[in-house]
Formats: sequence, C-alpha cells, structure tokens
Amino acid sequence: MRCLTPVFVLCALMHLTSSVYAKIDADPNKKYELTRNRGPWMIMVATFHSTSADGEVQEGKSPEEAAGELVLELRQLGLPAYVYSYDPAKEFLTVTDRLGREERRKNLRRVKSVCVVAGNYDDINDRVAQDSLEWVKKLNPKCLREGVVYKPTPGRPGPLSGAFLTINPLLSPEDVEQRRIDPLLVKLNNGERNSLFENQGEYTLVVARFYGKSLTAKVDVPWIKDFLKDNDLDNAALASRELVTALRGNYDRESGQFNNVDAYIWHDRDQSMVTVGSFKSANDPAIERYKKAFGPRYVDVNGQQVFQAAHFGIQGFGEKGDEKRLWLFEPNPTLMRVPKTR
Repeated sequence: MRCLTPVFVLCALMHLTSSVYAKIDADPNKKYELTRNRGPWMIMVATFHSTSADGEVQEGKSPEEAAGELVLELRQLGLPAYVYSYDPAKEFLTVTDRLGREERRKNLRRVKSVCVVAGNYDDINDRVAQDSLEWVKKLNPKCLREGVVYKPTPGRPGPLSGAFLTINPLLSPEDVEQRRIDPLLVKLNNGERNSLFENQGEYTLVVARFYGKSLTAKVDVPWIKDFLKDNDLDNAALASRELVTALRGNYDRESGQFNNVDAYIWHDRDQSMVTVGSFKSANDPAIERYKKAFGPRYVDVNGQQVFQAAHFGIQGFGEKGDEKRLWLFEPNPTLMRVPKTR
C-alpha cells in the first residue's frame, strides 16, 4: 500500500492571525501557485510527497491533491496560501571522492515534493508573522485527517506543528535584500491613492519624474528662507497625482493612447515618480508596448527629423475644468521593481 506522508521542509509565505483575517479568495476551481511577488518572508506550512521510491501513489491522496486541499482550507480560514512544487531530480550535486576531487552528479532520488506556503511578511520578526506561525502550528486541518499518513512525535504532535518562517523559495537572499524599503518611504506612500504599493506585478515602468527644489547655502539669508518654504516636495507630489489622474482618465482626445492607462505614484526622498504597467518579469512583452507609447520618437520640425521626448497636453483640467496641463515623459523610460509592504 502506498500513501502520503506530510513532511516539513524549506519553503514559506504571508500573514494574519484568525482574529484579523481579511477576505481571501478561496475558489476550488482555481490553482493558487506561488509566484515571486509573494513574501518575501512566508510560513512554510507543510510538504507532501509519496512514500514510494518512484514517487507513484497507488492509494490515498497524491501530493498535489493533498497540497491543493490544504491551500483551499487555509484560504477558507482567511490565510492566503499557495502551492510550490520542488523536484530534486532536476538538481545537480557536487560530490568529493576519496582523492579530494570534485564531481558534479545528477540527483537520482526522483521524489517530487509539493509544498504549501502561506502569508506575506516583510521581516521574519514581524509580529503578525510570528502570531500567524503559532496559529498555524496548532491547526489540525480536516483535509489531512484522511488519505495521508502522519506520525506524531513529542516534538511535533500535530500535522502542522513543524511549520516555520523562511523566505519565498523563488527568491534569493539578494532579492529579499532588494525588497527592503526605507521606513520613511513606507510612510510617504501609505494611504496614497494609486500608490505603487497597489501594483500586483514584479516590475513597472517609470515614465515621468517630478523633483523638489534643492540648494546648498546658509539658511540665514532672507531670500533662501523664502525658497526653503516650498522645498518640501509638495509641488512634485501634486504634479505626479495630476498626471496619474489624467492617464487613468479619458483626457486624450487626439490619439487615445494615454487614456485608461494602468498608472501609479511613487514618492521618493527627492522626487515623485509616475509609473505605468504591472509586469510579471523584466522580459514581459507588454513592456515594449509601453516604451513605444511613452518613449521618445522622431518628429518633423521644419522638414527635419528631430528626436523628442513624448508629451501629453490636455485642456479642461482642474476642479472647474478650465485649466491646461502639459507633461513631458522620460526620454528613457526605465524598469523598476515594485516595492512591497507585505
């Protein structure tokens, strides 16, 4: 007889204790697979694999079935959970013989593991992450009471008591470090309408930048004091909000290419940026379409072809609809990683 054993292995993902859960999508017809934009810190809930050496299952649930059911049950309880498949047969190992010579060999143990990971946290010491982990460890899911085999031990009395926090297995430690956000930037961008925090992609395209004024001089000079009154980036923030409003609306009555654009705002220490698009990777084909729309192009000026930055001018703007605006886009739109608060 072949059956399944839940084993607890490296993996992990996102948030919440039972008293503060938000509404989480839990559709039995959907597959909730792990992606790079989850985490970076997560809870490794469990790993399933067949007890047979060849990985085949003759009785009980398959690893995929057991993991899928557990993900759905966790989501129904309010914890966002995902499936991550790990195939060691695809890896190569470095071994050393008796003479000290290294050799690369393929891993021949072809037992595929299917992990269940849950939550999205910025840091391993996040209080919500720690509370969620303790809650998960005490769970005895209904879906694991039949069709799987689990042998309790004094150290692991329950089927999920071996859960632990780790980084998203699709990310490297360098990726995690890049995702760390300056607390000041979190404060600047939290609560901002159309904030880049709302972007669900991995990358976005910076198409416009608005800078605050800067000056190095003695602040006791009267005219400099007046200058510094407006040196708080408020104007840059306002300009970025207006552009995002225009791009998300229907103000482009000529070409229409700047209407209903997926646009976002990001406030940095010395500038406010407007970005467009939500891309899964740096090779997403949609990136080139956005670059073509917002990037520079050749235009005819007095019979000569001149390379100009793209621009967007509109009328009928402002609270009373009687104002004009003209925005110049970046001469070289650049990709940036989408910052994550969770």
